[in-house]
Amino acid sequence: MRKIAIISRVAIVLIAGLLTGCSQSNASKTVAGKVIEITFNDQLHSRVAANLPTGRVEFGEFAPSEYLIIAGNSLTDFKYANKQVQQLSDKIGSGQQVVFTGTAENLQKNVAISLYDDFPGMAVYQVTYTNNGTADIVIDGWVNNRYQLQNATQNVGEAPFWSYQSGSYESRDDWVKPLSPGFEQKNYMGMNASDYGGGTPVSDVWSRSGGLAVGHVELAPKLVSLPVSMSDEHAEIRVSQEKSVTLKPGETFETLRTFVAAHSSDYFEALANYREFMIRSGIEFRETPASSYDPVWCAWGYERDFTMPQIYGTLPKVKELGFKWAVLDDG
Repeated sequence: MRKIAIISRVAIVLIAGLLTGCSQSNASKTVAGKVIEITFNDQLHSRVAANLPTGRVEFGEFAPSEYLIIAGNSLTDFKYANKQVQQLSDKIGSGQQVVFTGTAENLQKNVAISLYDDFPGMAVYQVTYTNNGTADIVIDGWVNNRYQLQNATQNVGEAPFWSYQSGSYESRDDWVKPLSPGFEQKNYMGMNASDYGGGTPVSDVWSRSGGLAVGHVELAPKLVSLPVSMSDEHAEIRVSQEKSVTLKPGETFETLRTFVAAHSSDYFEALANYREFMIRSGIEFRETPASSYDPVWCAWGYERDFTMPQIYGTLPKVKELGFKWAVLDDG
């Protein structure tokens, strides 16, 4: 019995040592602000956590978060090599940037994550891939900030997640809606129908414990997708782009600048911070003139089958009624 007890103690010590070693190893691959915390493992898979007013929240397990699509397959595993840390000071504010480097076959991957003091829940990503081989590599697309959130809802009948869906569709669905198993929406920022497309390049998923928003911070519209789905007990969110690129030896491919933002409550906090970030980046919002609040006459009353004489013939009555704006809708 004594021999068994000694062996058991030794086994416990060994297991504890392994767990401690793993914890210390992952700790060295962590970048953290006052709120958001991102940890990578040896394959450069990541996990997001946050210190929210309601407590610490871990949004799922380690999973591939930034990767390439090559020949229809996802290249997700990059062997961790090193990380570099430097201080930031630019028009956004002060903070730090941490660059994680990994390799997969002939590709080198750099994930540069910028954390700003004035945006403690937000992490901005710039991901690059360099062809270190001797042959061309054809890229079909890329994915950034892909995360799976675990359903922690205990109340039967309560939606496990709510979401902000930024895509514009002919069906005119709500932008804010609950999620349930089987849900999927691409949220493509290009044209989705003859009159529908574009949108705010942000998607958000949240529950009672907290939420994650993802999007891009480029200063011009981009043809990306911000898919949101729920296949089982997990909700998934990401930024992706279908883009064919031939990467020649020695060349580097750069994704768009994307972000993940952790928050409590609903989507409003993340969108407000995104707006402020974009203003600091250079987006200008002009003051709204008083004339914008004047009543508008809209020609949609004639629908699509109209003639110009109909429009011109109606304008005198429009003016008589005091309207100062006339709008051609679908004309």
